[in-house]
Amino acid sequence: MRTSRSHGFTLIEMLVTLAVFAVLLMIAIPSMRPFLQSQGVKNASMDISSTVALARSEAIKRNATVDVTANNATDWSQGWVVSQTTPASTIRKQAALGNIVITPSSGSFSFDSNGRMTTTGSTFTISPLDKTGSQPLCLTVTVGATGRVESTKVTCT
Repeated sequence: MRTSRSHGFTLIEMLVTLAVFAVLLMIAIPSMRPFLQSQGVKNASMDISSTVALARSEAIKRNATVDVTANNATDWSQGWVVSQTTPASTIRKQAALGNIVITPSSGSFSFDSNGRMTTTGSTFTISPLDKTGSQPLCLTVTVGATGRVESTKVTCT
């Protein structure tokens, strides 16, 4: 006489597994928020750094002045544009960054054909839109007159 064994899960076992998974998910999601906020700030910092490098290299390559300006007057959180002045052409557009606030020291900056900034430099303070929680990450990105980018942690205000 042969007995057959069942190979699988019962409905009760599956429901218990799903319930345990749901409870673990409810515990994990709120603790992910600070991590996601700090990653957004770091990504914005890297986006600004790569934009500066692109603008500087394009100015040298094209032997022309290249401007970096905010999409919306001085609100860099709405994105920015890298463009050549003469002849007028857009090199790259950066889309708006969600849940991030970027406070600049100026509305725009430019690189001349030698790869030097036409101004003394620029500073950007990057912070999460929602600063609640324990010590949110805020960064200051400083672009020197030579185009060197430096990122430092600052206290969120």
